Amino acid sequence: MNSSVHSIAPLPAPCYVLLSEKTRISPTVKPLQSGRKCLALYGFSDKVPYDLFRASSKLLLTPFPLVKGYLQTLIESVSDELHLVILDARGPKDPRVNAATMERVLEAQKSQSVTIATDFSLEFDEQSNSYQVLE
Repeated sequence: MNSSVHSIAPLPAPCYVLLSEKTRISPTVKPLQSGRKCLALYGFSDKVPYDLFRASSKLLLTPFPLVKGYLQTLIESVSDELHLVILDARGPKDPRVNAATMERVLEAQKSQSVTIATDFSLEFDEQSNSYQVLE
């Protein structure tokens, strides 16, 4: 059994990403123990969570809708990577965050679901300034 998959209460589905100038901000995530790489982005359900994140960041950040086409492109671009959306992080160095796969987020958007099940938890590592998927 994969211990990184959790059965916690669903969280609000993400609708926004944050941009620094014209670039979507995303955390660095260490490869999985198997060596599989992980591509992640921060996703936010509403104004309160992204404002909290923005307040703890030194970057000038603006919200932008998380669109289906962008998710689909990321999923298809590198099919052998794990694609995650970190859900409502409180800041760029939030000690522990929950994430859903981009596929699950895309499906939630297509079905207009307001909540989403989480697939993974990640911990922030100060030394490497990156996240580690808990496996």
